[in-house]
Amino acid sequence: MKKLLLSAIIFTALVSCKDDDKMNNQDVNYTKLPQEFPFSKLATVNGVDIINGGFGSGAAAHPTRKGEFYVITDRGPNTDYLNGKKFPAPNFTPTIMHFKINAEGNIEIIKYIKLKNPSGQPITGLPNPAGMGSTGETAYDASGNVLGTDNYGLDSESIVAAADGTFWVSDEYGPHIVHYSAEGVELERISPIGVNTGPRKLPAVLAKRRANRGMEGLCITPDGKMLVGTIQSTMYVPTKALATNTTLTRIVSFDIATGQTKQYLYKQNGGCFRFSV
Repeated sequence: MKKLLLSAIIFTALVSCKDDDKMNNQDVNYTKLPQEFPFSKLATVNGVDIINGGFGSGAAAHPTRKGEFYVITDRGPNTDYLNGKKFPAPNFTPTIMHFKINAEGNIEIIKYIKLKNPSGQPITGLPNPAGMGSTGETAYDASGNVLGTDNYGLDSESIVAAADGTFWVSDEYGPHIVHYSAEGVELERISPIGVNTGPRKLPAVLAKRRANRGMEGLCITPDGKMLVGTIQSTMYVPTKALATNTTLTRIVSFDIATGQTKQYLYKQNGGCFRFSV
């Protein structure tokens, strides 16, 4: 997405920004919003430019610095194809952008943080293999050739900027909640299928999410102790055929220290197969 209504993103992020004595009280000028984020060309396929401008899948205010924000991409450019998705830029790496709004009201990019696996290698947005968070989607390149999978691939959605400088990111594959270092290296992957998590897991039932309807939202409680994630829409519980109550979606909390989880049902107006949170 080339253009982003930055004012809306910032408003959303500000609700999580704590007002305390550590807050940087620099002046911030929001009068020039909305603005366009910088963008670049990833590739050209059949004469069509593939643009790297998809920041805004999720956003978070810096926990202590007024006027600074983090935004994250999703899994990168893709389009429906056969039983899966075409990825015209399959080497795309989900990325966090750290920026600020200065006193003149202009965007200043501070840093780009590419997400990496535990060994420090850049990940992709390609699907996870079976048993590691697969949604059943097949990935294809621009010519329709089948691509591989990525054990650490992420369909990133929301981002939490923790007070210690690390990040928590939710996704729509596993669905996973992944903890990344300040430099974007994976520290922990918390999943319903128990991959790379040890005893710290999300409820197993979350693996019944629909493809592309995983953990769309993620935030942290003001005390920094609890992550709260929202599944985008009604899951296939107990099965796709029997998932008849389409007004219900799930909220899950995760205690960062203990790994304990709780689930809540949230009822929406209309069907959650069509509407999402």
